[in-house]
Amino acid sequence: MTTTTLSSKGQLVIPTALRRALHLKPGARLRVSVERGRLVLEPERAQPARLVKERRRRVLVAPPGAPAMTTAEVKRLLSEFP
Repeated sequence: MTTTTLSSKGQLVIPTALRRALHLKPGARLRVSVERGRLVLEPERAQPARLVKERRRRVLVAPPGAPAMTTAEVKRLLSEFP
């Protein structure tokens, strides 16, 4: 087990070996909770968009929390692809 120290600002340093094991990079978001008296940190993994069949067509469904986009914005983004 590795230990770390809580700073006066309430900050923790996650040791390098643990960051590497979880593939955490600067700016990574972590979910924080208390479970049975323990502090639990979990990487917040981005959920991918998914393709859904709907009335003979396929619809791309954005994950929860994704920013809303207008049809014009989607078309503009698609036009930038080769």
